[in-house]
Amino acid sequence: MSGQKQFVRTDFGGRHFAVLFYARSLSALVGLAVMTGSACAMGGSSKAQPAAPVPVATGTLSSQAPFALARGRTPAPATVQSTARADHNQPRRELKLVVEGSLELQVDDVAGAALAIRSRVEDAGGRIVGEQLSGGAASWTGRMRIALPPPRVADFTRWIADRYEISSKQIRGTDVSRTLFDQDIALVNLTRTLERLRQLLEREGLAMSEILAIESEMTRLRGEIERIKGDRRWLEHRVAFATLDIGLSRREGAILGPRAKFYPGPRLSTLVLFDPGDSQRVRVGGGVAVHFRPRLSLELDIFEGADGDRRSVVASLGGALYSDFLGRGKRRFLNPYLGLRLGYGYLDGSAFAFAGGVGVELFKSKYALLDTNINVFGFAGDDFDAAAVASATLVFAF
Repeated sequence: MSGQKQFVRTDFGGRHFAVLFYARSLSALVGLAVMTGSACAMGGSSKAQPAAPVPVATGTLSSQAPFALARGRTPAPATVQSTARADHNQPRRELKLVVEGSLELQVDDVAGAALAIRSRVEDAGGRIVGEQLSGGAASWTGRMRIALPPPRVADFTRWIADRYEISSKQIRGTDVSRTLFDQDIALVNLTRTLERLRQLLEREGLAMSEILAIESEMTRLRGEIERIKGDRRWLEHRVAFATLDIGLSRREGAILGPRAKFYPGPRLSTLVLFDPGDSQRVRVGGGVAVHFRPRLSLELDIFEGADGDRRSVVASLGGALYSDFLGRGKRRFLNPYLGLRLGYGYLDGSAFAFAGGVGVELFKSKYALLDTNINVFGFAGDDFDAAAVASATLVFAF
């Protein structure tokens, strides 16, 4: 052994390179030894022999084999034990398929169809991987991803075809048998190499650099083994469960919930002139209002005259401005706002009307609105008049 160590140091400049070279060459030398043994066996026979499967080699190699090969010498033959049998004695490998597919369905009730599919999948031993339903007042489109045991896919698609209209169907299978087989071989080879490196690490007299080199290679092999195992588990899961993407669409399209076009309703109003002169100062009346969304309204008020005075009319169009600090007009009760209005007015004659005011929405819902406000109007005609109009309005969704 001392002579061998001196030989390694002389040829390679230290044992660090020799140990690393030995670790990297183990797997290659196993195959070389098998091929050498097979060639010798064929050379010694005088009759042609039929081709036989390559045996799986197990055993040990001389610790000086890498060093002898590096110097151009023939390494000592490995001890090979054949564990292989003829191909015709091996059982046929089971086909491994990854089954995937997609279905596009036309249904009357998307939510009801999704519930029925979910129940059917659970009864078949599968599970729902993902589900999304969307629409207006009622769900009218959806996507589902399900996982089923492959033998149940045919029964499930027949069940779907009996109940719903299939507008698109695609089922495909991918053979991964070769991939799984290659992963098995890779795991065996990597595990054997890792075990040989572990045995090499247990030898006495190794320098620190040699130990670090071996441990670095072992770490790399462990990572490769775990990666292959993870890929294999993921692939086996895909083989065990077929994945189907199902699209659900309502035959008649979207279902939109009822939505108000506008809000008509009655209103009560009181007009107070600031400088009535010989006219009546306070006039009571009423009218109609139509509210639109966003907060836009059309209002018409008619006020009864007294002592032979003509009726007064005020018609205006205006909008409201809500405060972000006071609910933005989204509260159910007490939404304050500021308003501006433009329109037509008739007091003692026709006039252009404009106004500014404040108001409060006492109650607000999807179906009704109760509002009260005070506006200060200016009437620009032959003469200029000013008046305050206080009103209460109740409108309903239409």
